[in-house]
This record gives sequence, C-alpha cells and structure tokens, in this order.
Amino acid sequence: LLKSDPSVTGKVIAENSQVNSLDKNVKTFVITGAHLRFFIDEVENPEIRVKQGDKIRIEYKSTEGFHDWRVDEFNAATEKVNPEGGITSVEFIADKKGTFEYYCSVGQHRANGMKGNFIVE
Repeated sequence: LLKSDPSVTGKVIAENSQVNSLDKNVKTFVITGAHLRFFIDEVENPEIRVKQGDKIRIEYKSTEGFHDWRVDEFNAATEKVNPEGGITSVEFIADKKGTFEYYCSVGQHRANGMKGNFIVE
C-alpha cells in the first residue's frame, strides 16, 4: 500500500511494511541508503508511520556511500556503514506521538536531502 501526499516529502509507507521480524510485536522496516536518499521498497525518503507504544526495529544498509539512520527524539541511531559494512540495526519504543525527522548524520547528508518523516500516531 503506497499513498501519495503532496504535503510531505516522499510517499507514505503502510504500517508493517516489510515486517520480517521473528518477534511479531516488533515492527521492522528494512531501509537502504544510496546517493543521499533513503529507500523502502524503492520509495525515496518514505514516511514511516507507526503507533505510539510500538517497538520499532530499523534494519539499515548502504548500497552507495557511508551513511547511518537516526531519529534524535527516540535516541535511536544505527551504526555508520558503507556497502561492504553489511546490515546494521537499532530497536526502540515509539513512546511519544508526533512527527519526527529521521536523517543521515554523516557530513552534510541531512542538509542535502537524506531525511524523511517518522510519524507516531
């Protein structure tokens, strides 16, 4: 399920997109970084929507360049990886409602558009 919303960057990714965790109580999102953008299922800088209280797992890999994934309000950050670095992950509880920015903290990547919205409903 993909929906366009002209008021946001990227597209909305349905809750539970690419859920592949063995723990059914964990919502897992598989994210790839390449050329100053994040991707889920080939959607660029997607909105990620979850519910307050959800346990979130971000599985992150870079296919081009040196990047990470982080959202400050939840003190959540993956390790910085390059294409040879494999997959890194972070788990956290989405314990507050709102719209928060996720981004890459390497150099000027965030300023150059490597960011998106993490929405907790």
